[in-house]
Amino acid sequence: MLHTYYPSSVFFDCGLIQIRWYGLLITLSVLISFLIAKKLFKQYKLSSNILYDLGFYLVIFGLVGARMWHVFSEFRYYLKNPIDIIEIWNGGLAIHGAILSGILVIYFYFKKQKNKQNILLALDIFAPLVILGQAIGRWGNYFNQELYGRPLNAWWSIPIDFSHRLSGYAQYDFFHPIFLYESLWCLIIFCLLLHWHYLRIVPDSSLPIARKPSSITYCSHFVIKTQGFIFFSYIILYSIGRFAIGFLRIDPQISFFCLRFDQWISLVLICICAVVVFLFEKKSNFSHFA
Repeated sequence: MLHTYYPSSVFFDCGLIQIRWYGLLITLSVLISFLIAKKLFKQYKLSSNILYDLGFYLVIFGLVGARMWHVFSEFRYYLKNPIDIIEIWNGGLAIHGAILSGILVIYFYFKKQKNKQNILLALDIFAPLVILGQAIGRWGNYFNQELYGRPLNAWWSIPIDFSHRLSGYAQYDFFHPIFLYESLWCLIIFCLLLHWHYLRIVPDSSLPIARKPSSITYCSHFVIKTQGFIFFSYIILYSIGRFAIGFLRIDPQISFFCLRFDQWISLVLICICAVVVFLFEKKSNFSHFA
């Protein structure tokens, strides 16, 4: 269906009220993530009041941070079209900005509550929720016809209206469905992160014998219980996919040495978070054998 269907950015329009797919999908992702967050907060014995307060600030500042990062990454365009900065309904949210603002919100929230020991745990809890939101939200890009890759003539390629084709690609009809690649990758990461939460929450003694970690994998299972591991692993896994998919993207962005700005950011995040996870593993091994 994607190969022949030309989507519309508008889900519902009755004249006075117009609902766009982009906003609808973002709202849906927030609601689903909230339900999952309630279960995780309950499993970790955290107050639901924290979820309500923190969730509100994360949604607001997450959107602001995501928009600011997007505007910065396409600074040349918005410098010529400043009014477009506020047109968030047309798309243009960068996950790196949302993550950065989310980290700051969580840090200052728990600092104000004088409860810094829960900062890493909160980051772990919200990691699968963010990646799920990314998986759902990418379909908003599809309906806006704004996230597609290089020209492609294959059964899974998607058609793009002439009015939405980027400069230099007007002669092509079908393109890589970048949104779909990233959505599927995010969904895989989401399932993995939730599985790690399950391994952390469920005591080892309650796991079926066949599922108990062997001596070979024990340390890897042990480090999963380290607060912060799930969050930093999320950053690594997502950044790997974002870096690889970046070679197919054609939307304008600042580039250095044949790599897009978001690819360089992904490389930096992979390196930093890989070091952190390595230190977690080393610390866990030392604690286990001490």
